[in-house]
Amino acid sequence: MSSRSLATLTRLLALGASLAACEGEPPKTSLSAAVAAAPVEPAAVPAVVAEEPSPAAPATAATPGGTPACACACGCPAGSPAPALADGGAPAPPAIAVAHVSAPATISGTVSATPKWAAGNAVVYLEDAPIAPTAKMTATVSNHMMNYIPYVSVVPAGGSVTFRNDDPFPHNVFSPDHEKFDMGMLGQGEARARAFKNAGEYSLLCNVHPGMLGYVVVTPSSYYAKANVQGHYVIKDVPPGTYKITAWAPRQKPETQTVTVKEGDTPISFELHR
Repeated sequence: MSSRSLATLTRLLALGASLAACEGEPPKTSLSAAVAAAPVEPAAVPAVVAEEPSPAAPATAATPGGTPACACACGCPAGSPAPALADGGAPAPPAIAVAHVSAPATISGTVSATPKWAAGNAVVYLEDAPIAPTAKMTATVSNHMMNYIPYVSVVPAGGSVTFRNDDPFPHNVFSPDHEKFDMGMLGQGEARARAFKNAGEYSLLCNVHPGMLGYVVVTPSSYYAKANVQGHYVIKDVPPGTYKITAWAPRQKPETQTVTVKEGDTPISFELHR
């Protein structure tokens, strides 16, 4: 800038200062002050876009113990694991408590007797047990080759026995025991039945052939067993409980004991005598 121009600018500044002083403002005596007083254009401000409000989170309710409950419909405490779901998304059904049911038990053992063959024809039965609805209530005794087959038959009280003649000649069947009976003469191939209402042991005889002998044992319950040739027996599916148990064998004195039956096998044996 030339000296003339600088002098002109100085005069103008002095004149402005005088005029400003007349209006009561503080004088501006320097160039830097003049530059500082120059109006500044404001910077551009970015436009603010209003966002839509976020959906409010569901309120959490408190459980009875004071722990906040989660927002789902189950009402479980907040932070607890989600309930297991069954197929289809439905909550898994609650576990069902299964009541313990006592399983049927068995009674087993050995019958000994003198002579030994008697033990192989022994019958062991419960005196005070019931007659099961599914019990076999019938038996068949055959006259075959002048023998009663089987030698010992068993049927619960209220059951019946059919006597059949398989020999080519007539036979008679009768018993002198308890409710005495006589089935009359049976021809070849003929059969007759008799019901036995009361428990007891019946000897079977034939008035045509005096050497024939057999037995029918009518038990008071349907829980019984015939021993095998070694004298071993097993009574199956016995309801747990306490019973009187009796062992009988041909030409032996019966023996009765008390037995308490639980789950599994209950062993009990007998020694019979004449």
